[in-house]
Amino acid sequence: MSISYEALADLRSKSAKDALSPDSSYIKIRKQLDLSLKNGDVTRAAICYQQIGDILFEEGAMSQALSYYHKADGYFKKDTSLLNLGNNLNRIGRIYFKNSRSATALTNFREALRVFKIEGNHRGIAESYGYIGQVYEQKGAYDSSHIYQELALSEFKSLNDKSQIAFTYSRIGSIYEDQGKFQPALKYFLAAYRIYNDGPAKVELAAVLNNIGDTYRKMGNYHQALSYSKKAELLSARLHDNRQLSSAHRDLAKTFEQLGSFDSAYYYSEKSRLAYSKSYNTDSEERLNLIQTLFDVQRKDNEILQLENKNRVSQIITISVFVISILATFLGVSLLSRQRLKIKNSKDLYETRQKSMELELHNKHLHQEGLKAELELRSKELTSITLHMIKKNEVLEELKSKLASIVKDDKRDQRKELKQLLEQIDINSNQDKNWEDFRVVFEYVHKDFFEKLIKHSGLLTTTDLRFLALLKMNLNSADIATMLAVSQTSLRTTRYRLRKKLQLPEEASLQNFIHNL
Repeated sequence: MSISYEALADLRSKSAKDALSPDSSYIKIRKQLDLSLKNGDVTRAAICYQQIGDILFEEGAMSQALSYYHKADGYFKKDTSLLNLGNNLNRIGRIYFKNSRSATALTNFREALRVFKIEGNHRGIAESYGYIGQVYEQKGAYDSSHIYQELALSEFKSLNDKSQIAFTYSRIGSIYEDQGKFQPALKYFLAAYRIYNDGPAKVELAAVLNNIGDTYRKMGNYHQALSYSKKAELLSARLHDNRQLSSAHRDLAKTFEQLGSFDSAYYYSEKSRLAYSKSYNTDSEERLNLIQTLFDVQRKDNEILQLENKNRVSQIITISVFVISILATFLGVSLLSRQRLKIKNSKDLYETRQKSMELELHNKHLHQEGLKAELELRSKELTSITLHMIKKNEVLEELKSKLASIVKDDKRDQRKELKQLLEQIDINSNQDKNWEDFRVVFEYVHKDFFEKLIKHSGLLTTTDLRFLALLKMNLNSADIATMLAVSQTSLRTTRYRLRKKLQLPEEASLQNFIHNL
């Protein structure tokens, strides 16, 4: 069931009229809440939670009020209408605003504004604008505050809500007053006064009279200040509102002080103190009565809950004993057969696992044997490639030597052809094809060897890596020189440079370093 914004407002108004005191109002709404929860009427329950929150808010019990608003929020989120949810968000934001938590308050007010815009509810939009404007006023952002209050004023004018129009005029006046702009502040306070004065006498009229009197005083117009403060005094006394009465007396005391009438200033200062004391005592008494009522209701709820829990526990024990008796009978009958079945299953499971482990162990053994055999095969292949390359380079060196002697002795017209043959032999002796085959097999046998070397020193060249790989295979210097097609002297130079690149100390062995890598 969904209740419209207007219906919800009527409910709150009816509750406010019926309540003689906060504690009696709380008791009445609490009964409605219990009935709503019992009947599963979540919307009515949410409204009751919200009404209790309103009572607590008015009495200054902010944390308790926030708790009830959050309970209402949980129920309103289950409702199909967003209006109640938006209205509750404004109430939650109002709590944070009162506690000067501007950022959190602003978040709730903006979310309420978004909800009301979706629903097209202009009253909710206007109220949200007004609350946002008050947050900015609290933060000292007066331009932003003024903008939002003007937006609220425009919405209230479209609704022809004179009471809210007057209240918004008063808020705009306060913004100007905070900035020390007393002339425009007075203009808006007087506009609010004219609207309130056309209706029945109420506290809002007394408040705006106090604002006007205070503004005239700040402008130095003490005659007008006394006139409006006196009107506020009379109206507050007639309405029995000690807060506004205290404010009126305080303004009168300040005005008389500035006029040099110190006796009158002292007189009204004392009256202000007495009115404030009465207001404080009345509020404290009402708050104390409400807290006592909350405590009594909570204690009664706890006692009922404890009694229900005891009865529930007794019922559970009785049922449990009966069930346990039946289960014990069946358990005794089936225990032996199940135990036998368990033993049999355990034995079968053990045998199955043992066979599985034996098979897995056998497969691992076969796999290791296969890896071992493949490694041996690769090692032989590496040795074969190495020997082949050494043999090939030896033959090539021999051919180069013979051809070099022919070039020296032979006829001039054959020299060009022989030189080309020597160049071709040089090309064939230095080509990388055989080295690539060698690298592939070498990396299989000695995994990550080149990667570890490069990590150790980023200065190593391809020739350096080839030299170190041949050193890893324990080849002698002659074979390494043949493989690399360099002289023994060049090989020693290469070895010396490698030690520097690898940053090996003088006493360290390059051979040991390579084998320990």
